[in-house]
Amino acid sequence: SLVAGEVLAVALPEEVFYRGYLQSRLGEVLPARFKLLGVPVGWALPIASLVFVAGHLAVRPAAWQLGIFFPGLLFGWLRLRSGSLLAPVLYHALCNLGMYVLQRSYV
Repeated sequence: SLVAGEVLAVALPEEVFYRGYLQSRLGEVLPARFKLLGVPVGWALPIASLVFVAGHLAVRPAAWQLGIFFPGLLFGWLRLRSGSLLAPVLYHALCNLGMYVLQRSYV
């Protein structure tokens, strides 16, 4: 149930909004300017990642949340690379589950 919850209740809705909607709309207004590892990217990628961080900070204000910017970039890059939300959703859920394991193992 933990895995299903992370995929369906956390990663999927976040990726649909931040990468599927926001990054895609921003990409229409701010087209790709260069390639990053063979993938055309522009300002839409870092802006969507910043909004992703802001959303997390609004829910849980903590300095460590600023680090979410970097996985957000990777989720967005995966969206651009694959042309689908499947890769970022699965990787997002995997990251969340990894954090869950790390948090529970820290004593």
